[in-house]
Amino acid sequence: MEFLATYLTEALAVLGIVLLAIEVGVLGVSTLVLLFAGIALLLTSVSMYFGWIPDTWKWALIATTGYTVLTGLILWPIFKRIQRTSASDYKAVKSDLIGHSFYLPEDTSVQQPANYRFSGVDWKLISQDDLSKGTLVEVVDLQVGQLFIRAKESD
Repeated sequence: MEFLATYLTEALAVLGIVLLAIEVGVLGVSTLVLLFAGIALLLTSVSMYFGWIPDTWKWALIATTGYTVLTGLILWPIFKRIQRTSASDYKAVKSDLIGHSFYLPEDTSVQQPANYRFSGVDWKLISQDDLSKGTLVEVVDLQVGQLFIRAKESD
């Protein structure tokens, strides 16, 4: 314990680096708590090194708590903004299936979507209209496991 008291500034810096390494390397910046605490420990160590705060356990705890809250208040909005995606970031699916035409194997409606097997995959056919079996339809959009269809207009 005497060793830690003697080298408190260095111990705080090492602990801060270890927390940052765990947060970034192991957790992939997913919790942010260790990130804030690691930065706070480094700031506390720097503050003690330059003599801005006394080199005691009491001040280490007070400064680390304060710096953790401060880094959280500063960095939290930045991380929230990074996570937010806008509607303009949505990229429409580009696929060769869009525009594909086929005859409906069974009746389909908004409430009762039909299934269609194509290229070894069972697709759920989603339509905004009621369509009867044998209608020529085309794919207008798709999502995972779903084909959005509409009746194809005759050329």
